[in-house]
Amino acid sequence: MLVTGCSLFDSSRDVDPCELLSPSELSSFGDYGEPKRKSEGNRTKCTWYNSTTEPLKTTVKPQLNIQVAHKVRFSAVLSRAEEDGRQGRTAAGRPFTERELDNSCTVTMPVFKEPSTKQTGVVDVTVTMPDPEDNCPTARRMADLIAPKLH
Repeated sequence: MLVTGCSLFDSSRDVDPCELLSPSELSSFGDYGEPKRKSEGNRTKCTWYNSTTEPLKTTVKPQLNIQVAHKVRFSAVLSRAEEDGRQGRTAAGRPFTERELDNSCTVTMPVFKEPSTKQTGVVDVTVTMPDPEDNCPTARRMADLIAPKLH
C-alpha cells in the first residue's frame, strides 16, 4: 500500500502505478474510468482512457499511461534528455525530464529522490490529449501530484 507523502518502500516494485493518482486527483483531469493494468518484465503499467472529449476535438481519445520501469536509472534518462528533451523539477523538487512527440508527452521522474546502486526505477507519465499543446502541461501537473508520493 502506498501512503501519501511518506512512502516506505525498498524497491520500485513496491510502487503501484495504478495508485499514484487518487480517484479525486484523476477526476480533476477528466472522466477517467478504471485503469487497465499490465506487467511486462521489468515494467508495470496502468492505462486510462478518458470517456469524454470536447466537441470538435474527437481525433484522439484522451489517454494517460503511468509506468514504473524498475531497472532503469534516472541518470540514463537524463543523458538522453540532453539530446531531445527538457529537464526541470516538480513542485516538490523532484527532478524530471520531459519528452514531447507529435501526439504525446512523457514526464519521467526517479522513484527514489536520491537513488543508490540498489534502488533503481523511474516513473513515466505519458499523456495524449486531443489538443497536443495540452500534453506536456497536463503531464507536468500530474507529475506534481505524484512526486510527493514517491520515496
